[in-house]
Amino acid sequence: MSAFNHLLAFQRQTEALSAIAERLGWDQETVMPRGATEQRAEEMAAIEAVLHERRTDPRLGEWIDAADPQNAVEERIVHLIDREYQRATKIPARLATELARVTSLSQGVWADARANDAPDDFLPTLHDVLSLKREEAAALADGGDLYDALLDDYEPGATQAQIAALFDAMRPRLVALRDDVLGADFQPKTLGGDFPQETQLRIARQCATAFGYDWSRGRMDLAVHPFSSGRWQDSRITTRVVETDPFNCLYSAIHETGHSSYELGIDEDYSFTPLGRGVSMGVHESQSRIYENQMGAAAPLPAGCISACPMLSMISRSPMPTTSMRR
Repeated sequence: MSAFNHLLAFQRQTEALSAIAERLGWDQETVMPRGATEQRAEEMAAIEAVLHERRTDPRLGEWIDAADPQNAVEERIVHLIDREYQRATKIPARLATELARVTSLSQGVWADARANDAPDDFLPTLHDVLSLKREEAAALADGGDLYDALLDDYEPGATQAQIAALFDAMRPRLVALRDDVLGADFQPKTLGGDFPQETQLRIARQCATAFGYDWSRGRMDLAVHPFSSGRWQDSRITTRVVETDPFNCLYSAIHETGHSSYELGIDEDYSFTPLGRGVSMGVHESQSRIYENQMGAAAPLPAGCISACPMLSMISRSPMPTTSMRR
C-alpha cells in the first residue's frame, strides 16, 4: 500500500473518532443527565488523549513526506493533514487532555450560572479555561502573536491585523446606518403573548423543512445556547425556547439549519477526510447568516403554522427583524 493510502486510512479512523467526540459534546448540551458532568469530562479527556496521540503519531510525518499525490484533491488532503500534524505536535499531551476535561466541565458551570443570572459563579472556571488557552496559544505561537496562533484554528491564514483593518473599513458606514435607524421616526411592531414550547418547536421544524433541512440525516433538540453539530450523514441542530419571544426559537432554528445544510451539502466522497469539513468559521457563519438574515427575514411562515398558533398571524403580516436573535 502506498504512503498516501496509509495516510488516508489512518486519517479516516482519526476523523471517525473526532466525530464521536463531537457527538459526546452534542449529548452533553442536549440530553445528558445533569449529574453526569464530571463523568463526561473524564470521557472527553480520554478520547482527546487518544486523538492527540494519533494526530502526533510519528508515522504521519513519514507518510506525509513519502506521499505522492496524483491530483489537486490528494495534494489538498496531504496539505491539510500536514497542517494539523504540525500544530498538534506543538501541544503537549497533558495540555490537550486537560483542555478537553476543563472545557467539558465548564459547560455545566456556565449553564447553571446563566440560569441563575450569577456570572460570578462562572468566573473561577473561566479563569481556568483562559489560563489553559493562553498556554496553548504560547505553544502554538512559538514566539509569535498569541491571538493569531489561536485564530488560525478558526480562520486559517488570517491575522488580527487583517480583521481589524476589515472592521475599521466597515465602521464609518455601519455607525452612520445605526445613527439613521436610531434617528428615524419609526416604531417597529411588537409581538406580545405566550407561545407554548411545543408550538414553537413545531413551527421551527417546519421552518427547517422549508429551508431544505434533511431530517433523514439530522434532528432538532433544545440547548441552552443553540448550535449545530456533526457532518457527512449526521448533522444535528438545536434551538431554544422563550415562551414570550417566538423569534428567538425561529431564528435560532433557521440559523442552525444554515450551518447544518452547509455540512450536509459537502460531497460525500470527502467524508472522513479533512476536506469533509467546513472551510473556516467565517465561511460557516456566512452560510448560516444567509439563511437567517437574508432568506429568513424575507420568508413567510410555512403553511399550517398560523393555524397551529393564531397569534403568529402577526408575524406573517409583519417584516421579520433582520438582526440575529440567537444570543
